[in-house]
Amino acid sequence: MSNAYNTRLPVKIERAQPPAPLWQQAAPVVVRGAALVAAGVIGEWLLRSATRKAVSPFSGKKAVARREPSVVAVQETVVYRRTVIRRG
Repeated sequence: MSNAYNTRLPVKIERAQPPAPLWQQAAPVVVRGAALVAAGVIGEWLLRSATRKAVSPFSGKKAVARREPSVVAVQETVVYRRTVIRRG
């Protein structure tokens, strides 16, 4: 008799692993996202500081404060309208 047709062979049952909790699945994605945001913020800060230094009229020099005569100009426009409707 051949074993190929024997249906009573022992069967090995593999137990399925329970799925990982949602936070464990999402953790690598959140870490990558936070790293990209941090890299973007640092890159923008470096770009702005480099641009500010390149465009500044006093690049490399200390600015000297000059006193100019005090001139104060005030211009003010006030519009006031009051409407009273009486029904009698």
